[in-house]
Amino acid sequence: MKFNKQKIQIEKKQKKHQDNKNKELEQYKIEFENLKKHYLRALADYQNLEHRVEQERYRMRDSIKRDLVEQLLPILDSLDQAEIFNNDQGLQLISKSFRQSLRDFGVNEIELLGTEFDPSKAEAIEVVEGKQDNIIIEVLQKAYQINENIIRHGKVKVSRKKVE
Repeated sequence: MKFNKQKIQIEKKQKKHQDNKNKELEQYKIEFENLKKHYLRALADYQNLEHRVEQERYRMRDSIKRDLVEQLLPILDSLDQAEIFNNDQGLQLISKSFRQSLRDFGVNEIELLGTEFDPSKAEAIEVVEGKQDNIIIEVLQKAYQINENIIRHGKVKVSRKKVE
């Protein structure tokens, strides 16, 4: 009998010890899951930060590029004017090289002459009588874009059909 009581006490102690270990294991599992959630959240936050920094880097680069090109366009306008009055091969070579450098930079001239007037691309400086309505008949200042983004609107003369 004494042996059975001791056995029962030992079994109770073992069960209690096992229950404590199971509770401790459950606490560790809960703690592990919480740490895992915190880690995944921190990882996602870091990846979002990397993405935002990369986007900001591209926006800054594009902004600087746009500012630089806006500063260079008056030089290109001056070269165009000089070519009108001076038929010099050296000047033409410089102009061609300068235009190629701008194209390499992603800058393109927007062709306006003979097209329908679009206020998103050009500003109408003067309206003159013509054969057709709303057609650009003269470009006073060229329009330019970088990668489909207009950096300078053109200044144009637009025809207005004579009403009879």
